[in-house]
Amino acid sequence: MDHPQLDAALQLARAHGRASKALDTALAAHHGIGASDFALLNALAEAPRERAKPVDLARLLSMTASGVTRALLPLEKIGIVERRKDERDARISYAALTEAGRRVIEQARVTAELTAAGLFSRLSVGQTRQLQRLLEDIA
Repeated sequence: MDHPQLDAALQLARAHGRASKALDTALAAHHGIGASDFALLNALAEAPRERAKPVDLARLLSMTASGVTRALLPLEKIGIVERRKDERDARISYAALTEAGRRVIEQARVTAELTAAGLFSRLSVGQTRQLQRLLEDIA
């Protein structure tokens, strides 16, 4: 039987696995972080004032809030992320990049860009942009 949506979902899962493995390998070798760490750090780097509430990171990264909290702990321990209290409401806390975190994400972006270029080397720029739009529609 023909099941295009199921076939597409399975192919997407395979492609995700390949991309995650390539990013994990390259980022771990050069920066000591994995692909999921990179996603968190990149989200923080792009957030206003380089900080975000864990619940907002969870929504953005399609994770649970507790998953984000668990993922932040080792990044805090190595000093690239810190917790900050809201200036006006001490009940609210943010995850924020440290200076060391800024350096790590700047360097890791170069590695991630090179890795992504290798992953998408068989696609034209137009095809890559089309894929990006399709993935945004799904996500």
